Order: sequence, then structure tokens, then C-alpha cells
Amino acid sequence: MAAEIRLATRADIEGLIGLEGQLFAGDAGEHDPGVDVTWPERCGAADFLALLGNEKALVLVATDALGACGHLVGWVSEASEVRRRVVTGYLRSLFVEERARRHGVARGLVERFVAWAEGEHGAVSVSVTAYAQNQHARAFYADLGFETVSVVLTRARG
Repeated sequence: MAAEIRLATRADIEGLIGLEGQLFAGDAGEHDPGVDVTWPERCGAADFLALLGNEKALVLVATDALGACGHLVGWVSEASEVRRRVVTGYLRSLFVEERARRHGVARGLVERFVAWAEGEHGAVSVSVTAYAQNQHARAFYADLGFETVSVVLTRARG
């Protein structure tokens, strides 16, 4: 299975919304009942348009013969005094459809993002947030060299 990874364009927005919707439904929908899984359909078009126009953001799409099969959204921070004036890359979302999994698509998306954040923007680190219970995502990122740096503890009301 050969997939091409490229910069997303306005023409990809419908496919990106579909991919983000699958991510929300399958990841947040499974691990966080507080997330509105309808957000991608309701707000995705405007969100992706804004991201595509932001030089500090990167939206990648993976396509195969059937169309969009994966995506990655990320950005780099502005340097701040709190963070010792360093730039950090933040990987917001990554999703690959079942048909394209285990073919290096997700790895290729992340590697391209890291190269962009570090190489083009001088990021000294790249971060991603994964649900504690999503062992597949955590193992995937660990395999790519990501390490646990902090843990968010949440107390749900009730």
C-alpha cells in the first residue's frame, strides 16, 4: 500500500474533517466523555482554513488510491520567557485509517512534522498528548522517541 504524504490544501478540507471526525469518535469518544465528538463536523472547516493560513501550523494529509487515508495537525509555539525562549512543536492530532495502518503512514507523518518543527522553526522539542488509557498511541509515540514528561491528573465531578 503506497500512500503519499503532502501538505494539505483547501481542496482536502472535506477529507480532513472526515479523518478528524474518526479520530474524535474513536479516541476521545472512547476515553473522554466530556469531548464533543461532533466538533469536527460543526467547526472543522473553519479550523482547517485557519490552520492552512497559519505559517506556524502544519497540516499534512496522506492519500492513497482511495483518497485521504491519514492526517496530522501540528504547530510551533512562539518562544517565551517562561520556556527559556525556546520553540516547541505541538502535535495536535494524528489519525490513519485502518486500511493504511501498519504501512508506515503514521510514522511518516510524524517524522515529517518533526523535521518541519525542528528544521524550519528551530523547535528544541516536540510534544504530543495521548490519553493514558490509549496504550497503542503511547507505545507508538514511545517507539518514535517520545518520553513521558508530565502526567495530568483529573478529578471528575460526581
